[in-house]
Amino acid sequence: MSKERKKRFIVVSGLAVLGIAVAAWLFVPTAAILPGETSGAVALGSPVEIHASSLGQIAKVAVYADGQLLGMEYNLGTGDLTRDFDLKPGQEVRVEAMVTSPLGITREFTSSFNTVAPVRIESMSVDGAQYSPGQRIPPQSTLTFDFNKPVTEAALSFDGGDKLELTIDPDDPTRASLPPTVSFKQGATHLLEISATASDSATLASQKVRANIVKPFSLYGKVEDSSGQVRVELDATAPFADAEAVKAALSTTLPGATVTVEAQKIIITCPSLDHANEYSINLARAEGADGSFLEAPLTLAVSFKAEPGGATYSEGGYRGYVYTPGTSGGSSTAGGGASGGGGSAGGPPPGWPSCCPWPPQ
Repeated sequence: MSKERKKRFIVVSGLAVLGIAVAAWLFVPTAAILPGETSGAVALGSPVEIHASSLGQIAKVAVYADGQLLGMEYNLGTGDLTRDFDLKPGQEVRVEAMVTSPLGITREFTSSFNTVAPVRIESMSVDGAQYSPGQRIPPQSTLTFDFNKPVTEAALSFDGGDKLELTIDPDDPTRASLPPTVSFKQGATHLLEISATASDSATLASQKVRANIVKPFSLYGKVEDSSGQVRVELDATAPFADAEAVKAALSTTLPGATVTVEAQKIIITCPSLDHANEYSINLARAEGADGSFLEAPLTLAVSFKAEPGGATYSEGGYRGYVYTPGTSGGSSTAGGGASGGGGSAGGPPPGWPSCCPWPPQ
């Protein structure tokens, strides 16, 4: 073979190989699926893209989330195919695509990826102390939620009402708080629903907490007059938060009165009184160590009168009553009871409010 013929042969052979390669590229379909196998955690709302090769036709697409086929429709054809998916945090997603060529060659391609991990509440605290399920929460307290990842939005709703934005800690965005400027109703039980969105687009699945709020602070009193001295005792439904503050907020028309405030009791003593008169005890404010408080200033009247069907005098002296006049504006749970102490069979004295334990804790 001459040198010239060899050259032509090499050129023709090269063109033939190139033609075969071009034909294979044109008629053997390929596809690229994004996100790919190495995409890592994929943000919610990210599109799934299927790029078919030239002359390739996308014949079928299926997307599975945690093994469940997503029911979606596609306009199949050539070129790029992009669809958004309503994916959830922490899902394992598998995308399958079938691509065909004009020559009828069919190929299948797959890609699997995981969406970002969901937001979780790691812990909840009340005024800086770890919350225990079922515990009673002070009506004015700081609720803090610690999440497993930084959040950009966090909110809380009461009993299905409007959402209140939580304050995200700028130094630690995994933490958000409801400040004490939001006051709960004393004695109520609220259903709190917390929502949050993380910086990586993950969301918090429905998280609900049943919050039991402490009962209103109240007092129950009794009075005794014997041995030339009057003694008034007011038992509180919770230990005082500040005994000195309670003492400073108390005033009385009892003459020559001495006031002592113990952990959970107010004791007022004075010389014997004129039993024909009525005296008053006023408590402007009081707070319990559990965060409860008087919902209104409390006015108690001290009087001496015969019990129904009973005598005005007994061996122990006069029986007295401490009661709340209807016009005082005082707490309706502050009842009156006889000086004889507890009720029958070791139970509470008459008038002790049903909301509160006896003896006081």
